[in-house]
Amino acid sequence: MKLFRCLALLGFASLAYAQQDEIPIFNLDDYYVEPRMNLSVGFRALTGPKLSFIGSPGVTSTFGSVQSNGDANATGIARDYHDGYIGLDLRKDADGKPLTDGKTNSWSYVDADQRRADGYMAFSTYTASVTDTATRASDPGNSYGTELIVARDFGKIGGKFQWKIFAGMSINNINTGLRDNVLATITRTTDLYFMNGATVPDPVYQAPSTITNEDGSLTDTTVLIGQKPDSRTTSSTTDNVSVSNYWKLRGSYISFRAGPAFAYTITDRFRVSFSVGPAMVYVGTNYSLEQTLTPETSDPITATINDLGDDLLTGYYADANVEYLLSDRAGLYVGAFFQGTGEYEQDLTSQNSTYSTKLDLSSLKGLRAGLNYRF
Repeated sequence: MKLFRCLALLGFASLAYAQQDEIPIFNLDDYYVEPRMNLSVGFRALTGPKLSFIGSPGVTSTFGSVQSNGDANATGIARDYHDGYIGLDLRKDADGKPLTDGKTNSWSYVDADQRRADGYMAFSTYTASVTDTATRASDPGNSYGTELIVARDFGKIGGKFQWKIFAGMSINNINTGLRDNVLATITRTTDLYFMNGATVPDPVYQAPSTITNEDGSLTDTTVLIGQKPDSRTTSSTTDNVSVSNYWKLRGSYISFRAGPAFAYTITDRFRVSFSVGPAMVYVGTNYSLEQTLTPETSDPITATINDLGDDLLTGYYADANVEYLLSDRAGLYVGAFFQGTGEYEQDLTSQNSTYSTKLDLSSLKGLRAGLNYRF
């Protein structure tokens, strides 16, 4: 009887110890929450923008020399030309008074063509009136940018389809230019100064001038010229070689899009998706024009004008993608897209110029790729 009691106590003690060390079992499925949010970060390469630089009817721009040659009949004034200048006379008589012989020892010229065979020196200013109204097309080429998209899953349709709502943005740059000769009327105003048989040194010549002798002394070699021109003429020619334009458009456009997206599961690792929805594009650009006149004498004359512009365009967006799942939360995607968001126009009307540009964004297409993350 005592033995039975001892065995019974030992059994109850063993059972109690076993129950005390037993590992509890939990159902983890009760605590797992399916990720609903998706974050996509990647890049996109697109083509399709078309760019046009457009001239307007009539005179589209006027530019030229900024120098002032003064009244042709006035004396005692300084005259500035594109290819030189006629300054005030620096000579004095024995009493220190200015000389009054109508000549000056302060002048300069820069181009050999200013020395004429008939014994005159020619000094000129130039003006170009561009009358070219042609439209020139430029291909901006491929554009590379980045994109960021956020989406929320709304569950499955059947066993293979899943749908979600997405919203995203991307940014691409614009940087293109075009150089071409334009039709223009060149007006040249020329003042002639008779040199009375004097030998004019080769250009660039600037008076007063001296030479240093072997003994270190100075000899005055100044050639005098009249303080006012002997004649003034104005001539005009029209051609398409003297003036060139360099149009340039720089900036960027930011695309915003949103809408539904649908995914179809092919295997545990692969799935395809497509989306479609409205799109909105903000465009901001710097439109500049550099005009260059190459005159018959001296250096080219260049004028640059620019204008800042922006606009908001609307349209639509569609894409199709393939995704490879690296894990339950991360995956890689690659796809193609199409976007149509209308046309962007900008005018350049400052400084007597009337040019415009048109950026066609109605047929954008390209590739996109990046990383998806679910959370």
